[in-house]
Amino acid sequence: MNADQNEKKLSARGGQHPKKILWMSQHRPLPMQLDALRRLFGEVEVQQDPQPFDSAEDIAERYRAGGYDDIVVVAPLSVIGKLVDLGIKPLWCQMDQVKSAEDADISFRNRHYKFNRFRRVTALRLEFEEIS
Repeated sequence: MNADQNEKKLSARGGQHPKKILWMSQHRPLPMQLDALRRLFGEVEVQQDPQPFDSAEDIAERYRAGGYDDIVVVAPLSVIGKLVDLGIKPLWCQMDQVKSAEDADISFRNRHYKFNRFRRVTALRLEFEEIS
């Protein structure tokens, strides 16, 4: 990237520094995930927090205390939903299960996954139907 392109990116972001992203997962971001974040946001600074969390409130506190611009969270859906209730709309790392390790970006517990894309969680709800 030349200086003019970099200046345009900074101008588009109001002259700010790189977007600071908290990566809440025990697993480090994959190179293709970092590339996708750069395509979405330009220059990014991704900081991993692999420490276990007690609750969505714990995650929210770390996020806010660190002055992050965005967050990727690998957590149960109930935790993701509570984060949304707390006013944080995390990035969802969509990983599609594939049949073979050769087609996968990562394998975990004998299951194979390929990174698809990031999506933003804006709401989470369960809908029920009576069965009686």
